[in-house]
Amino acid sequence: MNFKEEIKNYNFSNSPFIIKMGLTPVIVITPNINEINSHIIAQYISNVTESSFLININETNLDENFKPLLLNIINTQNIKLIINLIIGDQDNGFDVTVKTSKNLNAIFQTIKTLNQNFNQNNIKSIYNKNYQEIFKYNSVDVIQIEINPTCTNLDHLENISKSLIDFIVEYMKN
Repeated sequence: MNFKEEIKNYNFSNSPFIIKMGLTPVIVITPNINEINSHIIAQYISNVTESSFLININETNLDENFKPLLLNIINTQNIKLIINLIIGDQDNGFDVTVKTSKNLNAIFQTIKTLNQNFNQNNIKSIYNKNYQEIFKYNSVDVIQIEINPTCTNLDHLENISKSLIDFIVEYMKN
């Protein structure tokens, strides 16, 4: 099933979160509500890569609800990589902005690989190391992908998803 056919099957419940546990030590998170496009990407990437996802779909306190649940998943699933997907507030001229936590284990090679995957799928990306570290956990790599609000059509979302899938596959080889 291709990207556009598969995402038609996604639906969202009334619980505060949608959670799926995967087989790979990667979790894709979308902490911000009302970002249906980031929710779609998270589910799609997770399904293709057999990774976990945690999607916030209702008003919830991140510190009291989302973060403890995420930490529990990290510990029980032995998560090594968090991909935090958000939709940006304004157009910065790039399709995506990549941000990392300071504790990213292999920052240079990891970011280089991620940017190569974006380039191969015609996604313009920029790296910004000034990540706010709201999801920093010891020995877990955290990458935030901020999607330009002008790049949320299905073609862009499909190319962003493909880039992230290819990246996760390469990340898991290391």
